[in-house]
Amino acid sequence: MKDKKTVVSQNLALLRRQKGITQAELAETFNYSDKAICRWERGDTLPDINVLCALCEYYGVTMNDLVNEEFSPEEIKPKKTDTGYRVWLCILLGSVVWLCATVWFSTAMVLFQNPYWLAFIWAVPATCIVVAHSLRRVLHLIGRIIIYSLLSWSTITAFFLHMLVQFDAHLWSLFLVGIPLQAFVILWQRIKHYRLNF
Repeated sequence: MKDKKTVVSQNLALLRRQKGITQAELAETFNYSDKAICRWERGDTLPDINVLCALCEYYGVTMNDLVNEEFSPEEIKPKKTDTGYRVWLCILLGSVVWLCATVWFSTAMVLFQNPYWLAFIWAVPATCIVVAHSLRRVLHLIGRIIIYSLLSWSTITAFFLHMLVQFDAHLWSLFLVGIPLQAFVILWQRIKHYRLNF
């Protein structure tokens, strides 16, 4: 007779594979890291009773099924991944941002006889926001650091250029703000990453 901890961990792995999802997808659903899911399935640790109950509900099984050594799950419908949907949504919203920038540029050129090219500069941080929001569940640590860094630096650059063109203000010191902001982005994402791993 197997140890119940081993049985539960094997059944958790079996249910996840039967459902057709990866450890990373399950981790995202339950707000854990894929390493934590891996430890559960190896039997190194088990989640607390509340999480086990939530997992049972998620898989459509009972706690008795989970601790049953001869448990054989019925066909569980594989979960469709929403990664493709998120990527296409990101492309669509990014296109809307650039369409708005183009409309603003064209309108300013006709009404004010001045091509307002800054609309395209401001479209860069707006696109970063769209990407960060749309792909928040898809991007991993490095991807999140890159997108939030681009957001920070492109916002500073857009503000600097806007002030330069509109008010002839040379605010080079704004770029110094980017240094602690960059450090904050890296630390924030690292802390967020490690919080999910434990």
